[in-house]
Amino acid sequence: MLPGIGLVLAAAPLVMQSSARPRMGVIPVVAVVLFGVWLLLLRWALPGFGRRLLRVFGVIAVLTVLLMLPRVLWRWAGAPAGWVMTLHQYLLGPATVVQVAMLAGLFTAPVWVPLGRLVKRWLRKQDAVLQTDVVLQTDAVLQTDAVLQTDAKFPQILTRRSLLQTLPWVLPGGAMVGASYGVLIESSQIVLRRVRIAVAGLPPELHGFRIGQVTDIHISRFQTQLRHLERGLELLAGEKLDLLCPTGDLCDEFRLHLDTLRLIKQVPARLGHIACVGNHELYLADSSTIRHTYERAQIQLLEEDSTLVGGLRLAGVGFAHSGVVPRLDERLVPGQLERALKNRRSGEPTVLLAHHPHVFRHVEKLQVALQLSGHTHGGQVGLLGKSLLSPVYPLIRGHYRTPDQATQLFVSAGLGHWLPFRFGCPPEVVVIELVPA
Repeated sequence: MLPGIGLVLAAAPLVMQSSARPRMGVIPVVAVVLFGVWLLLLRWALPGFGRRLLRVFGVIAVLTVLLMLPRVLWRWAGAPAGWVMTLHQYLLGPATVVQVAMLAGLFTAPVWVPLGRLVKRWLRKQDAVLQTDVVLQTDAVLQTDAVLQTDAKFPQILTRRSLLQTLPWVLPGGAMVGASYGVLIESSQIVLRRVRIAVAGLPPELHGFRIGQVTDIHISRFQTQLRHLERGLELLAGEKLDLLCPTGDLCDEFRLHLDTLRLIKQVPARLGHIACVGNHELYLADSSTIRHTYERAQIQLLEEDSTLVGGLRLAGVGFAHSGVVPRLDERLVPGQLERALKNRRSGEPTVLLAHHPHVFRHVEKLQVALQLSGHTHGGQVGLLGKSLLSPVYPLIRGHYRTPDQATQLFVSAGLGHWLPFRFGCPPEVVVIELVPA
């Protein structure tokens, strides 16, 4: 048992490393290691997982890793040939099923690996018993009663044997079934989520003020396609919005950025379209180029600034980061908020656009009525409307309040995905209706 436990423990930090979004060039290397560990565990623990199945799964794993390469290499080598793009789009779904099933199998390995080893030991003992029974049956072939009793044992033993052989397969097999559903079905089932939020001190004329939110679309030829965005925006188009607020990570490929923004601009909104950037915009181009793209699309971009819209103060902050890699640096957030709110007048109800939900930790005493965020994708795995990753990632999905109820946060699960898989957390566009508390 000890070698198996060692493999399971070794797999855990590798899985965590992969989920932490390492640099693109590292992803195939990490995938090779994870697939290797997964295949070794399947071979070692699952009854009936012989060399033939190992070869089949090995070939599938190799093809899955190879399919990652165009997405990794195009950033340095330029756009690949058209047939490569077409092949990638057709195979992305099945390849993602395999990746998700592998990761789920590693996460659940501490359960099914020991179980599989126990079953394998039990089966070896039963094989020894059956061999003994066969010998005894041969020696006593003329003893009819003994033969009948021995024959009566075989169906019972075989039934129990089949059940136990199947049991260790439940979790890794269920991971494959769940991954297939999440990739091939739920990841394309866009929902319109309506949320009513009561705001203390909201003026009567703002009762029923409707804000549309779209976030984390990740448009790219290798990721979310423009047609997926179009379907989501169709749901918002008839909602009689007062404002439409994109809250970042809209596009992962600069050549599609303007097209993405222009599609969003087409959704009717009485008072316009106002946005903040996310961390993925920082990968596209320099900040002045990004601002110019928003201007061309006629979407107002708020970066440490605010504007008064229909009696509502709308503020926005950029993604606080330091260094080359845009990762959140919360030390910069207080200064961003101070600049964003400097023009606010006393008593103005304020809505803050901030891509990263952890900005919420810094707004409690700033009289911000509501913060709208994304970034997390809701964890992309949920149950009963809650993210399964909430215990390890606070503020990941849904509606939150400060202890005094004065400031609220809504985190959208987003419309797109970095990996096209959703389970209990469908892609969404949101309509938030403000009412007086």
